[in-house]
Amino acid sequence: MIFANGGRMAVVVDGEALLAVAIWRVIENTSEGRRLYVDDLVSDDLHRSQGVGKCLLGWLEQKAVSLGCDALALDSGVQRAGAHRFYFREGMHIPAFCFRKALK
Repeated sequence: MIFANGGRMAVVVDGEALLAVAIWRVIENTSEGRRLYVDDLVSDDLHRSQGVGKCLLGWLEQKAVSLGCDALALDSGVQRAGAHRFYFREGMHIPAFCFRKALK
């Protein structure tokens, strides 16, 4: 469904090995304007802290700029403290709380 609605995939590979993957799309809203939204950013456990995630996030940022986006955005679960440290190191910040109510 995400790909049918403009979702795209970016990967980092080393030979035959998949090191990291990102699913992303460009969306617009009234609070942030045009933004590159990252649905998923996952790196292989064996390759964490080796610059793979930094490389992929940097590529996503460059892509956002080239597409005329005002922001690069993603959601990260509250339990993902390690991921949060990574995002803070990469210059990201928390601009708002995110509220949800499950409907299914």
